[in-house]
Amino acid sequence: MNLFKKLFKLSGTGFTKNQYYESINMALKRLNNGYTMLHYPFFVNESDSFIKAQANLTDYCISLLDSIENKEVVEIGCGNGVQSLYIWQRFNPAKITGIDLSMANIEIAIREKERMNAEMVRFLVDDAQNMKNIPSESVDVLLNIESAFHYPDKTAFLKEVHRVLKPGGQFLIADILTKPRKKRIKLWNNSMSLHFWNHNQYNEEFRKLQLELINNEDISESIKKGWAMYKKWLPEIKMKSLIQCLAFRIFYVINVRINLYLLNKQQYQVFAGYKRAA
Repeated sequence: MNLFKKLFKLSGTGFTKNQYYESINMALKRLNNGYTMLHYPFFVNESDSFIKAQANLTDYCISLLDSIENKEVVEIGCGNGVQSLYIWQRFNPAKITGIDLSMANIEIAIREKERMNAEMVRFLVDDAQNMKNIPSESVDVLLNIESAFHYPDKTAFLKEVHRVLKPGGQFLIADILTKPRKKRIKLWNNSMSLHFWNHNQYNEEFRKLQLELINNEDISESIKKGWAMYKKWLPEIKMKSLIQCLAFRIFYVINVRINLYLLNKQQYQVFAGYKRAA
């Protein structure tokens, strides 16, 4: 793909959800010399790179659960698979299955899995609201990090969480919630297929489904502080073409600014818990 086609594709980011993730995958691969996780960075240290700051969020989420070593893990909304592969390498689950509704994401994930020879990781196209490929009561640990705000029927999603978890099985959901009395950006929400819940809606559905919370934390400040480090990461972006370098820097800055703006109107919440035994 020549430079002009790439710039045109980048310029379309945000018009639709699929365009956004296609552009993000392409841009982050060019900026970091390989595919990266697709979620937000989490601040731990000033010296952290963008990739390390993303891994910080995964590490933090996993730390809220009991050990997942030798467990059957499912990541719902796995994106390009990089996070599932990171979890497989770092936390030693017996098996991890990543599902995503996007065929383009799953194709990347399968290529990355084959490149890493990760036999105990599999990737499937499936719907979080109707997981046809995940049997009932088959999952020890269910992860859903920064994906649920795309689901139009979150009640159906949480019912599926309950269905596939074994009794006593753990879940971790990291989602972006609406704040009271904050106006929504309807055009952006519609084009990006954004469907936000508030805190009360989640708590009510957890109660109905007997999904017991053990941790319920707003980590918005750590996420915003993570994004705020972007100026340190910009000097690391080096490309052969000055025009290309400038274009990708502009793309990167615009996306950071958008995410920071939206986080000031919303909150980043992490829910961790387990399915009650019958």
